[in-house]
Formats: sequence, C-alpha cells, structure tokens
Amino acid sequence: MTSITQSTAPCHIPADAEDVLLAKAADIWRAGLMTGAPDEHSSAPMPTRMSFASSEWARIRGSLGHLVQHLHEVPVLMIPVVRVARRAEFNSTRGQAHNWGSVIPATWSFMLAARERGLGTAWTVAHLTYEREMADLLGIPFNNTVQVALTPMAYTIGTDFKPAPRADGGSFSHWNHW
Repeated sequence: MTSITQSTAPCHIPADAEDVLLAKAADIWRAGLMTGAPDEHSSAPMPTRMSFASSEWARIRGSLGHLVQHLHEVPVLMIPVVRVARRAEFNSTRGQAHNWGSVIPATWSFMLAARERGLGTAWTVAHLTYEREMADLLGIPFNNTVQVALTPMAYTIGTDFKPAPRADGGSFSHWNHW
C-alpha cells in the first residue's frame, strides 16, 4: 500500500503489503460498499445523475463486480490522505475546499501518469464508511490524517477502453447566475 499526502511529511503506509493485509483492506472496502448501497427499486433519491436502469450503469456495475471479486489480488492499493492538525479542519466549507483542493488533483495526476505507463487505477471511496477501521489496520494516525480514497493499481486486462459515461454538462452548468 502507498499514499499521496497533501503535505510533504511522510505518511508511513506499507508499500509491500502482505496478502493478509490486502485481504483485510479489501474486506473493509467491501463492507463499506455494501453499507447503504442504493437499492435500484427504492423510491429514495439516487446518489447519481445516472439512472440505475441505464446501460452505462450496467457497465459500471460489471466493473464494480470485478473489483469486488479481485480487490484483494491487486499489487498496490494506494490511499491518498490529507494530514491536518485536527480533523475539525474539515468542519467548514473553506477547510474542506483547502484540503480537497490539493490532494484530489495530485491523486488524479498520479492516476493519469499510471495510465500512461500501462497501469489501470480506479477512484473508490467505499471504505470511508469504515475509515477508522482502515486507519487501525494500516496504522494511519486517525486524529490528524484524513483518508481521501482507495485506489487500486494494476496492469489492465485488455486495452478496450472507452470514455466514461458523463451527464450532459448543460443540465448542471450555470453562467452568471444559478
């Protein structure tokens, strides 16, 4: 496992995880995935702009199913983190924007660089439901380190990549006023 941090202070997460550690981390991620998972037959609001009945969602569900079955087998799980003086820094919108505004682009750049080198990555956040348990497992200091995502990294199976489905930007973009 490895990490990207907002600050230059090192974050001590094992780079060579044992199979048992990977299996436990994958179990935490799976538990988070299943906690509060949307029911496609529910009348509750969907957490996405995409219909669960769409062909795009079916494709995502297929990829997600593969990750559920194989996450414990990937060679690297990267957990980008933000080091803070205290977690209360995230209580304000400004604090969130300040912290997310540097670690998310850094992680995305890392993912693009990995892709350029023939490696596949995925941005996942399911484990954050159990962030404290993941911190305990990996020895991440919970009180001053906030996990951002869990990004598996491995060589891809095949090369048939397609653009990810995106909502029409016109449906949520606003110019000069809401």
